[in-house]
Amino acid sequence: MIFVLLLLLFGAAVLVVGNRALNRYEEEQERYNAERLAAVTPTNTPAPTPTQEIVIIEKNRYTVEVPASMTVTGENVTEVSKSDGNKVYAIETMSTGFEVQVTDAYGNTVGHRYGEKLETADYSLTLPDNFGISFKKCDMNAGDCLVSVTDDPQYEWCYEFADMPRLATYVFEDALAAPELDVSDNLGDEVALTWTNGAYFRDSQTSLQRIPDDAMSEETVWEYVKTWSDFMTDDLKPEGFDAYIFTDKKTGERVPYVKGMEVKGLEYRSRAPKDHGFSVLEKYLLPNSYRYNVLKEFGYGEDIKLTSRHLPDPEYTNVTITNYVAYTDTVFSTDVSFTKTIILPTLNYSKRYDSTSVRVFFIKNPDKASGREWLMADMITLQNKSEITEE
Repeated sequence: MIFVLLLLLFGAAVLVVGNRALNRYEEEQERYNAERLAAVTPTNTPAPTPTQEIVIIEKNRYTVEVPASMTVTGENVTEVSKSDGNKVYAIETMSTGFEVQVTDAYGNTVGHRYGEKLETADYSLTLPDNFGISFKKCDMNAGDCLVSVTDDPQYEWCYEFADMPRLATYVFEDALAAPELDVSDNLGDEVALTWTNGAYFRDSQTSLQRIPDDAMSEETVWEYVKTWSDFMTDDLKPEGFDAYIFTDKKTGERVPYVKGMEVKGLEYRSRAPKDHGFSVLEKYLLPNSYRYNVLKEFGYGEDIKLTSRHLPDPEYTNVTITNYVAYTDTVFSTDVSFTKTIILPTLNYSKRYDSTSVRVFFIKNPDKASGREWLMADMITLQNKSEITEE
């Protein structure tokens, strides 16, 4: 019994000792593993570099509203909506503010930054409609900007008989700068535009200094204009009439006028038929035109007395014929200037010099039987009134 008890005590002692040894072994194994791990992973490993970091920056979103005719381009620019004739673009950026490119309908481009005002303006261009016009920076049709075509007052009385140029007005809205245009005149030559307060206006045609030989001779032009001027001062002898009659104030004697004669003391009494020479002038005029009817009424009217005191056979000097313009194959104009010597009985028969400048419009004669290729259709005075100076 004692033996068994001793045996049990010995066995228990062995278990206790063995368990302690096992615990020490496990502890040593954990220490050994920890040392090995420390050997391959030093405790002083540096922190990750910035390129290794994941940095989150909040995006900024901006919107730009421009007229519908414009476009906005740039990095991360997106068109998001249209309303009331405008476009709205969104710009997403990781920085504060933005910079984009804005282009108008006419090809002008500007840089636009956040906080800046986008400057725009409207430009207007008025030209004769027989001029050519196109854009330099875009493919837009100039007709898309045409707002009106109106009659030119200069040709008011010619429109009924000929296809005269009209005035075309273009408006370029919401432009970032004056549109760059190629403009050619009625001769096909380039026109240089100078914008004044956002507008350019021109109603004149480009002219030639001299009349081409195949149009009309200067001698013939002067024949037409001189006949008109003689008529206006009652110096045009009507057909079948060959003398002007004066009356001596003292004796009452009737004195036929001879060019160059002394007329002081004589009173002018024309015995011309009532048309005052219109029967001669009308052969140079386009029938039923405005100018024809005005001159006919003047020739038969009482107002002719206002000018009938000018004497016949006036002397013409300083005759110039310039500024030839061909509008079509059947219409041209030219400017005629001259000085006419007149004697006014109302001013004691003293000499005066009447300087006149007119623009005469010629239309090809539709009646070939008359023998005249061209007829006067209208006439514009280039001075407010005739300039009369003393000798």
